[in-house]
Amino acid sequence: MNDIVKRPETEWNSLSAIDFYKIERWGAGYFSVNDEGNLCVCLPEDPTIKVDLKLVVDEMRKRKIEPPFIIRVMNILEDRIVKLATCFQEAIESCQYQGRYLPLFPVKVNQQKQVIESIKEYGHSYGMGLEVGSKAELIAALAYTSRPEALLVCNGYKDMEFAEIVGMAHKMGKKIIPVIEKYSEIETFLLHHSHTGIMPEIGVRLKLSVRGMGQWANSGGDRSKFGLRIPEIMQLVKRLKEKGLLSKLKLLHFHMGSQITQINAVKQALTEAGRVYGELVALGAEMEFLDVGGGLGVDYDGSTHNTFTTINYTIQEYANDVIYRIKQVCDQFHVEHPVILSESGRFLSAHYSFIIANIATFGRLQNREPIQQPKDDEPGLMKELYEIYEFIKKDGTQFLENYHDAVQARTEVVNLFNLGYLTMEQRARCERIFWAIMMLVQRQLDQMKSVPVELEDLELNLTDTYFANFSLFQSLPDAWAINQIFPLIPIHRLKEKPSRRGVVVDLTCDSDGCIKEYIGSTQNRPFVWLHPEKQGEPYYIGIFLVGAYQETLGELHNLFGETNAVQLDLLGNNKYQVSSFEKGDSVKDVLKDVGYSSASLLNRMRSQVEHAVQTGCLSLEDSAVVMDQYEKVLKGYTYFKPISDC
Repeated sequence: MNDIVKRPETEWNSLSAIDFYKIERWGAGYFSVNDEGNLCVCLPEDPTIKVDLKLVVDEMRKRKIEPPFIIRVMNILEDRIVKLATCFQEAIESCQYQGRYLPLFPVKVNQQKQVIESIKEYGHSYGMGLEVGSKAELIAALAYTSRPEALLVCNGYKDMEFAEIVGMAHKMGKKIIPVIEKYSEIETFLLHHSHTGIMPEIGVRLKLSVRGMGQWANSGGDRSKFGLRIPEIMQLVKRLKEKGLLSKLKLLHFHMGSQITQINAVKQALTEAGRVYGELVALGAEMEFLDVGGGLGVDYDGSTHNTFTTINYTIQEYANDVIYRIKQVCDQFHVEHPVILSESGRFLSAHYSFIIANIATFGRLQNREPIQQPKDDEPGLMKELYEIYEFIKKDGTQFLENYHDAVQARTEVVNLFNLGYLTMEQRARCERIFWAIMMLVQRQLDQMKSVPVELEDLELNLTDTYFANFSLFQSLPDAWAINQIFPLIPIHRLKEKPSRRGVVVDLTCDSDGCIKEYIGSTQNRPFVWLHPEKQGEPYYIGIFLVGAYQETLGELHNLFGETNAVQLDLLGNNKYQVSSFEKGDSVKDVLKDVGYSSASLLNRMRSQVEHAVQTGCLSLEDSAVVMDQYEKVLKGYTYFKPISDC
């Protein structure tokens, strides 16, 4: 069960929080807890680079930058690039590999301009290139690949317009390589060549027989959406030979899917792809690059269980396997070692950004009123429930029998209420006693190694609801769409033992706006341990590892827009610099997105207000207040404001 309830109060401290929330595992060294019990963002290689996130939130609010907001830490992005490149370089030196490694950032993972700018700046010395999958991404990437040697790999479907853009970029001297994802695309480029004489260097994507492991396993294998099967690759080679263009085939690409959880699948894919590479060289292709695609995973829950949110390998092991396997196969074919590329976007960007949200309101299962003994003239079922409550308080050894009796009594309470024999006040008192019994039963279960099957769901029924000031659909779409787990913990009060089982829900009116799974101490669970409400004090949670995909997949459910975004540069000694701020969507912004004009809305509202004045419903002073308030909300943030700010 939950070891949190077994730990004596005196033993709980900041280190307990680090261990319980698995911060060191999923945090990868970028997060810690200070002596004040506040979560800090830091850099693992420099202990002086540490900033208190509660301090950041307090200072943002003094700047009138209200939660929810996303915090982007570019130091982390830089550190991830260094870590990736360094691990591959160590593997190259260890294996005496004769080729190079060049990282690619897949733009689809995070298209934010500041991310692409930072990737290019920090990755310059490591030969960092970009990978794109659409015309829009290509247009943006072309403008950010000013160095002729900067590699630009083009995946995704390609029409003639795409081929024309690629051709012009090639003519400009850019190192651009379109990858043939389906056979018909080679005919598009050959047709463009026949009209212009321009033929860029090209790649081909292999449809692996090996499938990946995890949520995106179908990105590999025979049923994968992209790639050419071996017969199609042979046909492509033949077609290029016929046109005298086989020398233009330079790159072999494969992709097993995002977030590969098991390293063995990677090893099998590398062997298959390595042999195809060697065979292409034997057929006369002047191959130069082997792109191993994406898939390098991120440990989202720190559990090491066989789930799609964790991985069973390290970055160094991944790099070692890539280099060793490719070297082994190429040496068998007696071919030069290729330049190895990888598209490890999730690994590079997941940790760099996170969401901070305040809890807008708390929904407690039990109110704070003590359980009162029923009076003589009160219903017998209320007295029966109270007797069970008193008995289990004194002696919990018969908790299962007590549980059965309480459930039966509650059923009878509901029946009597529906028949009109109990008032709502009487039912409410019975309900309070019933749930107090359930909490005592749960205390007994917390001490057990195994739980009776019929009581397995009791813990979830005893959770409080924490209404967080954010939209799951806007800020955490993968939690809704694929039940992706993201680390969620309070960013302060971590010196206190969290004592409430909580479920975090968002502000939307959709029942799916609920985070359904959380990191647990031994396994993932349907609730998270949080702290009780303190009257008059804000309570902040952080949701982490959202830098990959979440920032661009969000949607306007209930017209909750993009949040405020703060970009930080960590300076050390608890100091930081706000290097960029992006104001979140206003109500006016999101209404414009769905076709409303703010001027038209104001005019329509003004007309109705004037009618209310004419009919005597509003005074002139009232009409001014109504219009001022309407326009204020129209210009304001789509998320809730604390009462103190209203």
